[in-house]
Amino acid sequence: MAKEYDYLLKVLLVGDSDVGKQEILSGLDDGSSESPFCSGSTAYKTTTILLDGKRVKLQVWDTSGQGRFCTIIRSYSRGAQGIILVYDIFHKFIPQFAN
Repeated sequence: MAKEYDYLLKVLLVGDSDVGKQEILSGLDDGSSESPFCSGSTAYKTTTILLDGKRVKLQVWDTSGQGRFCTIIRSYSRGAQGIILVYDIFHKFIPQFAN
């Protein structure tokens, strides 16, 4: 049986709590699947897109922005090929990033 995709990419949504990561994840086209464990700390969806004539299956992980889940997030981030940094433009930047 042939694979349904040419490439598989694992991508992490990274950012503080309440910046919209879950909204991005829930906005993915249907025909996708959700993680069977939706623990509140990490969830993922998969969807397939067509890019330059190739079928790319994206596994998009929503990681919690809460520090208490840091060790869980580290284990799920292994093998990721990319990140999408999500932030809220209406919150002031943290002073250490202003320099």
